[in-house]
Amino acid sequence: MKRIKFTHLKNRCAGCNAPGKRMNKEHIFPEWLIMRSNSYRTAIRWFGKRIFPLAATLPLCIDCNTEFGRDLEEPVSKLFDAIGRGQGISDVEAELLVRWLWKIKGLAWIATHPGGTYTSRYTLRERVLYPIDSIRPSLLLGVSLIDQIDPHYGDLPMGVDAETEVDAVFVSGVFLKIAVIVLRAQFRNLVPIQFDLYSLADRRGDGGTAKLFYPRVNFRTDAEAVTVTAMASVPLSREHDEFALQLQREETSKNAG
Repeated sequence: MKRIKFTHLKNRCAGCNAPGKRMNKEHIFPEWLIMRSNSYRTAIRWFGKRIFPLAATLPLCIDCNTEFGRDLEEPVSKLFDAIGRGQGISDVEAELLVRWLWKIKGLAWIATHPGGTYTSRYTLRERVLYPIDSIRPSLLLGVSLIDQIDPHYGDLPMGVDAETEVDAVFVSGVFLKIAVIVLRAQFRNLVPIQFDLYSLADRRGDGGTAKLFYPRVNFRTDAEAVTVTAMASVPLSREHDEFALQLQREETSKNAG
């Protein structure tokens, strides 16, 4: 199985968009997740090809690679353990999980859209490493735990279902025994009933480190979680894209005036 080359990212970092920096390789799915899911033994579909997950990498500058690992991957790997043990999530941890999901989706989007702009206000590095800005009060985090893993597949779930082209907020996917959704609050009626929802505090730090959100086991099997999450992601992706286009039109009209 061959690695896929991304020539448009050869001289410009996907994280900070800076040219001419020393590059390293960043896994779309972090190594800790690949190893825990046992998917390093199985192939995944990656841009139309079947490859091993450890081969799904992008060029990323050394600075971004280091900071993503230190500030996102390491704490999120511990957070997954805590969620799985039913220890709950603080508001700060909820934001951390949101930014981690944005990182995974953002890297994949940038890889598949040469010349495209994932966000008009931030680089991906700024988006996922800095505290969430004024959009914070309008965000919901949906989480549901999974009771049983079907041994037939030989691995645990690991994938993103959101398919937005314009919006950079909505993310959905199933990872290990946890199904997650990040969305704008106005679309909460489209979220399956299996997901427990948490509204992020208006300002970072308002909730402190207290455990405020305790997702429950609402999916019986991983196959059920994957199916339900994927089906819900279709209308949620569409609604988020339409809303993002509306915001763009309003911004263009405002600037023109």
